[in-house]
Amino acid sequence: MKNEDLIKKKNINNYDDLINKYHYLLEYYLSTKINFQKYEKKINESNLYIGKNPKYRKLNYYLNLDYIFLINRLFIEKLSLEDLDLLKKFNKDIDNNLVMMIKRTFKDIIYDNYLKTEYVNDIYKVCYGDFIPDNLVNNNALVLKIYYGKNTKDLDEDAFIDNHLKQELFFKELINELKKDIEKNFDVPCEILLAKDIY
Repeated sequence: MKNEDLIKKKNINNYDDLINKYHYLLEYYLSTKINFQKYEKKINESNLYIGKNPKYRKLNYYLNLDYIFLINRLFIEKLSLEDLDLLKKFNKDIDNNLVMMIKRTFKDIIYDNYLKTEYVNDIYKVCYGDFIPDNLVNNNALVLKIYYGKNTKDLDEDAFIDNHLKQELFFKELINELKKDIEKNFDVPCEILLAKDIY
């Protein structure tokens, strides 16, 4: 949870705007080592009739993807005053100072470790989305979510079931590959959630 007292102490009046800026920069930083387009291409070329759900494109900041989204809550109040000032001045032109700031701070900024009145160093589960087991992740993880829509082709019942099982296996393998890719390149625990939304 965010620390309202620290937000007031640091006089952060444009909290949501700064979160959006940090999110944009974090997506950029991730893209310097991870080819997200490669994973999206695998989805598009899977021949499993995996549909897109355009309503989730609003979750894009820098990456501009159709399926894969960074969904971490970001606790930018943890930034130093100097880093906050750097973030406030950011206006689409990404320089090395900004990249180094993200590299240096992002593990702490995604770490959801404020409980009631103090920061703790414990690892525990937090929920992203509806309170179901599949949406529970460790509070120090980089969290992505793959959203997809209804099938792009009408299938009879048997073909639908067969395709659904193949989709499940496909996404399991893709998620494992992307998770390993991120953890190897950024030395951070990663959780990737999956949601089919046909509406």
